[in-house]
Amino acid sequence: MKRVLILFLLASGVLSFIAISLEGIPVQEPPAHSQKIKIFLDLAGENELISLAKEQLLEAFNKIENIDVVEEIGEGVSYVVSVVLVEARAGTDRQKTGNIAACIQYIDYFDNSILKSDVAVSNWARVDNLTENLIEHSQTGLHLFPKSDLENVTNRVVSKFQTLFLEKEK
Repeated sequence: MKRVLILFLLASGVLSFIAISLEGIPVQEPPAHSQKIKIFLDLAGENELISLAKEQLLEAFNKIENIDVVEEIGEGVSYVVSVVLVEARAGTDRQKTGNIAACIQYIDYFDNSILKSDVAVSNWARVDNLTENLIEHSQTGLHLFPKSDLENVTNRVVSKFQTLFLEKEK
């Protein structure tokens, strides 16, 4: 019984010492969301549609307080929104129908140099893993809509982006 009591007192002393030691360690709080999240907006397709969509997407993304849309891959880019727009055509003469087909991809992890060093040394297992990671963390959708509905679609793109990524940032 005496041994158990001594062991208990010894364990209590050690635990007290650990608790006192831990009190001296400063706790790092997560940084406030004062930094803007960088998004690379990648647009492709027919020039007329790109200029229309770009203007509307920039306007919609700029309504979000902590978003900074960039047009080139650079340091600090956290997300990619890739939009390819073409006007649908029909018939043998390929007449424009007034409808737009848009492929939209949302990627939540991107670093322009992420694969370069590994490809150079043929580290294919890592390249495969990173590529799989990139694919697993992306969402793609195909949208078909009338040209007159482009503004609504751009607003839905931004809304979907918020749902997919910004809600998890909070």
